[in-house]
Amino acid sequence: MNKMLLGAHMPIINGLESAPKLGQAVGCSAIQIFTKSNRQWTAKPISETESQAFKTSIKNCNIKYAMVHACYLINICSPEPETLHKSITALTVELQRCSQLGVRDLVLHPGARKTANLTQTIQQAARAINQALSQTPPNTRILLETMAGQGSSVGSSFEELAQILELVHDQDRIGICLDTCHIFASGINFSTPESYKLLWENFDKIIGRAKLGAIHLNDSLRELGSRVDRHEQIGLGKVGLEGFRLIMNDPGLLDIPKILETPKESLIDDQHNLKVLVVLLNKEAQNLLLNTNLELYFR
Repeated sequence: MNKMLLGAHMPIINGLESAPKLGQAVGCSAIQIFTKSNRQWTAKPISETESQAFKTSIKNCNIKYAMVHACYLINICSPEPETLHKSITALTVELQRCSQLGVRDLVLHPGARKTANLTQTIQQAARAINQALSQTPPNTRILLETMAGQGSSVGSSFEELAQILELVHDQDRIGICLDTCHIFASGINFSTPESYKLLWENFDKIIGRAKLGAIHLNDSLRELGSRVDRHEQIGLGKVGLEGFRLIMNDPGLLDIPKILETPKESLIDDQHNLKVLVVLLNKEAQNLLLNTNLELYFR
């Protein structure tokens, strides 16, 4: 790895191929997108023309990495048979769409179990993942996202996520997307060198660093352990800048894609947050921005 993979979630309102162009304009070397409305179960199939246009746009816009976020409606932990069936079907389609676009990683919220038994829910989630993976091309991977613990959501602890991962048959197609707001809200501090070290010691022991596929960089509007999922601009929330400085300069994370999901009224907000993160980099890490779209923050 010789380039930093850093960017933000980009809209697709003007078509899939527009997202890389917006990412380039903002200064992203990596982007995240939805491939469809995140509030609808179904979507119009991606045509070969759309797929090729997206791939060409990725290349022409100097985007080094792209990942997809799955529809928010998907809930593989649901105790309701109809919702579970629709979720497995939608997850399968999401993986197929990623394969069409040449995208390796699909970020997925594990979902909520309501009042269902946790052990049985974890087994059900793994079965759902196995079913979806068995019906889709092998070049796609699911990244389960760490959750804040709001309501009955599953995946707010490394232990819960590790249990799901252990039951997935194809280990090459499953990993983790760590969300900084979510882990902070779940009670995991990383804003000091000591707490930051402990975070990764626990992650490595319970899940394993090899399973870390991506990081969502978000500050938290609410306090440590609040279990409330509310994202905030980098450095303006309860995490503070030091936690992000530690992440951005960690040699063990330099090749991990990092994507902003901070609140925004326009893409200018993404530029502001990217600049804040770039300023946190030490000289060695700054070299990884050379010949990427992120160079604009040094002009």
